[in-house]
Amino acid sequence: MEGFLHAVSSVTIILLLTVTGYFCAARGWMGPQAKAFIGKFTLSVAIPCMSVYGLTNNLTRDLLVQSGSFLLVPLLGTVVITILSLLVGRLLKLPRKKLGVFMMMCSVSNAIFVGLAMCTELFGDTCTPYVMLYYLVNTSFVQLLFLSLVRWSGESRGFDLKMLQKFLTTPAVIAVFVGLALVWFEVRLPSLVMSYCRYMNNLVTPLALLLTGYIIHDIGLKNVRLDRDLGIAMIFRFLLAPTLSVALCRAFGVTGLAHDVLIVETAMPVVTQTVVAAAEYGADEEFAAQGAALSTIACFVVIPVLMLIL
Repeated sequence: MEGFLHAVSSVTIILLLTVTGYFCAARGWMGPQAKAFIGKFTLSVAIPCMSVYGLTNNLTRDLLVQSGSFLLVPLLGTVVITILSLLVGRLLKLPRKKLGVFMMMCSVSNAIFVGLAMCTELFGDTCTPYVMLYYLVNTSFVQLLFLSLVRWSGESRGFDLKMLQKFLTTPAVIAVFVGLALVWFEVRLPSLVMSYCRYMNNLVTPLALLLTGYIIHDIGLKNVRLDRDLGIAMIFRFLLAPTLSVALCRAFGVTGLAHDVLIVETAMPVVTQTVVAAAEYGADEEFAAQGAALSTIACFVVIPVLMLIL
């Protein structure tokens, strides 16, 4: 019960920050330029600094050596959910314009903008290395597979080398590899650099949640309608994916904080890149937007229940 109450408190804080972003958007204090700035700054500056700071402060070489089984859980879990979502999508006879979006909604989560905030509020900064390792696997699938699937749904074209190049040059991804290298070779950065990274680290959660609130306002709550296809996507997101993660954690002996971070991360909302990709490639943008908004709202109910079970 104590864990449940802590989860309720943590979720309430995150909800309040998200509502603040929604309020700022509704009042016109945040517009497209502010949204673009916060998104770019968070992904290109704050999160890379947070990665280096969190990994070097909370991860050791010994723990890094033992992380292989941890990485297998999201890797295998995403593969299984992807296959299941394809089979269910075919069974439901989803049109091509919706199928790629449906698979992306089911298979990958919002690991950073909501997931990182949720995990740090629930578990503290010590969870950062596990969150970033999960993010590395999650964003690999997003950039190298699911954006191609959404593109296939809209433009009838799939993977190209630009997607691989974009993945390899993403600041957050580069920062994870830099942080892991620093841990592996046991290199300590100067205190001035670490202090700067610590300040950037403290900005990530509030900025990410303000942006999440803006995105929900931008999508529009009145446009959210739970139909059959959206309901099944939510079952994948909040039931099948976490359940599979629990089973894989037991199979590979992942326990403790690493186990809890994995379960929470797999139960996060639809990744916001789904909406961006659907709009850019001409796939079912409305379906993607409804899924992103509904799943973000739903996670504030799901997580306390999940923590009660854990």
